[in-house]
Amino acid sequence: MMNQYVINKNISKKVLYLGVSMRTKGGMTAVLVSYNKYIERMQFIPTWKLGNKLIKSGYAFQAIIRTFIQCYFNKNIRIVHIHGAANASFYRCKIFINLAKKLGKKVILHEHAADFVEFYQNSKDQATITQIINRCDCLIVLSESWKTFFKSIGVNENKIHVLNNIVSPPTLKPQTHNDKKLHLMYMGEISIRKGGFDLLQAISDNREYFKDKLLLRMGGNEVDGNIKAFIQEHKLEDFVTYEGWIKGEKKIECLNWEDVYILPSYNEGLPIAILEAMSYKHPIISTPVGGIPEVIKNYENGILVQPGNKEEIIEAIKYYIENPESIKNQGNKAFETVQEFFPEKVFSDLSQIYQSLLK
Repeated sequence: MMNQYVINKNISKKVLYLGVSMRTKGGMTAVLVSYNKYIERMQFIPTWKLGNKLIKSGYAFQAIIRTFIQCYFNKNIRIVHIHGAANASFYRCKIFINLAKKLGKKVILHEHAADFVEFYQNSKDQATITQIINRCDCLIVLSESWKTFFKSIGVNENKIHVLNNIVSPPTLKPQTHNDKKLHLMYMGEISIRKGGFDLLQAISDNREYFKDKLLLRMGGNEVDGNIKAFIQEHKLEDFVTYEGWIKGEKKIECLNWEDVYILPSYNEGLPIAILEAMSYKHPIISTPVGGIPEVIKNYENGILVQPGNKEEIIEAIKYYIENPESIKNQGNKAFETVQEFFPEKVFSDLSQIYQSLLK
């Protein structure tokens, strides 16, 4: 059995971690929770929490003070590892990058944003964005495609490291359902960007075909649209359920329940939810955006569809309904692929990054 701590205190005492509160929802939070589980005595300061402007400002202010105190008085700390995204998150990271550099620390910016390309392209000061990133000693990205992008905007190639998102080994439980229906699971932000409503519309358009052959469970925080109203208005209640934010034991139950996982997003980094589903030996229906096509290969461990293409979504779901033998074969291939994302491998790679900065 693997030792719980993969990075021990001899290294972790030299690293200060910054990022969103671990009580928030989302992929970055899932990464930080995993880090806290596998890094011994992880030193962490939350820099952002969901709330009104006063709460967000207060959280940022306390984080600045705490970061200054830690970096100034704790002589063990040599690296500040900042987890960030795009838009306001990036400019919040800028504050901590500048603070840490002024205090003589090495800085890692760990970029999780799925929409960084759009953020950069819409910016009126792209040179400043590149300059901020180049001030860091290391930029961690989630895939080779993201490394290529950051190189293209002028980030020093020697500073860019690809580090896989971490996924915990699965808690497998025997499947007991005998309904002969495809169990399809969507876990993620319920939004237009993630393709949640494309999925629902595709199923609604083919309701007569799917109603006796499919069970779809959807979990995640609502960002835009009213999913409950959509399900009701399109008479999908008999085989589509919305279950809100899914975590803990319920998440484990869902991952064991599903046959196939679906996430038809318009942009992504490399979603934790996809990797988790692969660790439970499930094939994936998703889109060729971000780092997804680096892990999902058509009809090997899943099916890739074009963002917004409802006909392709329909055909992918039908494929698994009509070819159930492919589910096990592709699921096993998915499990083989995800080995590179288990804790021992990811933290071994991260330790090498730390060691290179501590020389």
